[in-house]
Amino acid sequence: MKKGDETKRKILSLGFELASKLGLECLTIGALAKAANMSKSGLFGHFQSKENLQLQVMSHAGEVFNEGVVIPALMTRAGIPRVRKIMENWMQWTQDLSGGCIFVSAAAEYSDRPGLVRAFIREQQDEWIKCLSKIAESAVRVGEFRADTDCEQFAFELYALILGFFLYQSSLEYNGARQLMFKSFDRLIDSYKSDH
Repeated sequence: MKKGDETKRKILSLGFELASKLGLECLTIGALAKAANMSKSGLFGHFQSKENLQLQVMSHAGEVFNEGVVIPALMTRAGIPRVRKIMENWMQWTQDLSGGCIFVSAAAEYSDRPGLVRAFIREQQDEWIKCLSKIAESAVRVGEFRADTDCEQFAFELYALILGFFLYQSSLEYNGARQLMFKSFDRLIDSYKSDH
């Protein structure tokens, strides 16, 4: 990795951390320059605009998410172990952040703001939902989920469970959120499990 690329990756990592804590809308070139101990003009040279900064931070967050959540899950045996792994990785990902899940907060922040940032966030969310659906399809293929499984429905239900967990854990600071999540997850899996 070239020195310039490495510097930019460090800046994006810091921007990701700030956006996780403060929200994507609060991520500005000025705020990031201050946090990175850089001049605004120096940082502007990397991004050219607040919108480009936000897009690149979300893209970077997606890469980090894939490396920490998706790829390790895809390396796990197809079926229920893979489904469980992606759920566990996702929960751990959120707990490792100093703020909340940047994708969930950004989706809420930009839900009624048309533009490139909202379109990019929507595309990321669509890809993630497709990923959950494909993981369910792989569980059907190996015979661990029923043959008549509606994989889109499963993706919806798993995503809804995780969002509920985020709300209980972060916003409500509910101590038993993790236990409730695993209990609900086991019930979800049982509802799709093959009889074979």
